[in-house]
Amino acid sequence: MDVSYILLAILAASCATFATRVLPFLIFDKKQNLSKMLELFEKNMPLMIMVVLVFYALKDTVFREYPYGMSEIAGILSAFILHVSFKNVLLSIMGATAVYMLFVQMVFA
Repeated sequence: MDVSYILLAILAASCATFATRVLPFLIFDKKQNLSKMLELFEKNMPLMIMVVLVFYALKDTVFREYPYGMSEIAGILSAFILHVSFKNVLLSIMGATAVYMLFVQMVFA
């Protein structure tokens, strides 16, 4: 593959990413009231993204064979319990990752 093609692809991807980050600030003024639908998205988008990521992570899990997805279930449950208990996103992510890795590396190795 040609180096100029790769550099052009990187430049195009960079411009597209930058544009998606800047456009909301250019389109929406802080002084104007947001529509109800935008407020709904702003409030619920992090949860929607997390649900999509959980289902994406589970898409290749085989629940009919040993270990029956127990590592994934333990990770998800620990993230839920940690987040409900402490309301700390970083703790939830780090703790759930640690539990998942413990199960994968030591329990069901």
